[in-house]
Amino acid sequence: MVSCGVHSETRALGQVQNCLEKYVQELFPDCESTWTRFEGDLDVEETDDNKEDTTAVDDKRKEKKFQAVDAACGGLVFYRFRINVKPTEFIDKMMDAMSQLSKPELEELLPRIRHTARWIPLDYICPATTERMAKCFERLREDHFKEVSDDDKRTVAIVTEIRNNISLKKEDIIQTIAPLIPKGLKVDLKKPTDVIFVTVFKSVCGMTVLKDYYEKKKYNIVGLLQEKASAA
Repeated sequence: MVSCGVHSETRALGQVQNCLEKYVQELFPDCESTWTRFEGDLDVEETDDNKEDTTAVDDKRKEKKFQAVDAACGGLVFYRFRINVKPTEFIDKMMDAMSQLSKPELEELLPRIRHTARWIPLDYICPATTERMAKCFERLREDHFKEVSDDDKRTVAIVTEIRNNISLKKEDIIQTIAPLIPKGLKVDLKKPTDVIFVTVFKSVCGMTVLKDYYEKKKYNIVGLLQEKASAA
């Protein structure tokens, strides 16, 4: 999920697509295409595929590594990963690679992503109801917080965002997720090691665990790289 300026969605889509294609070849050359779907009907629409129900169209779609989805929210573009790499793994590795670029390389890269801002990877998607969100968090907890001891050094915070949804409030999300967090993890709202990021747009909920969220400028890649280029 990538934020951009309102009315800049079309330009951002092209820049995101080019960037994803470039770094998947450089960082994950051995990745494989997948075509698995999440459970349930979500209020998002594919934007880059022919809707005809034919074998030829299906085969063409399945060759794509990334699929643009209409999030129906101004200032937001969304790409669905069709590879066997988690979005968090991809974005974290991509940010590390970008951060190691020289100043001339950064100055060449920044115009190519200038219409984008925050790149938030979402590993878990579900319908935006508290019941489904609780079930989705169980999957997240199994993957990230399965083994938690009393002396666990990790700290957590819940960060929520809601767009184009009037039925949910941030308090609803926090009251749903907070009781499910393992008791051994301490809460740190200022500088947590792990941010449990929950975003809702229309009837869709996305979740993920982000490391060093605030150190990475809330995953604002352009802001992070501009700061690095200025300091170089």
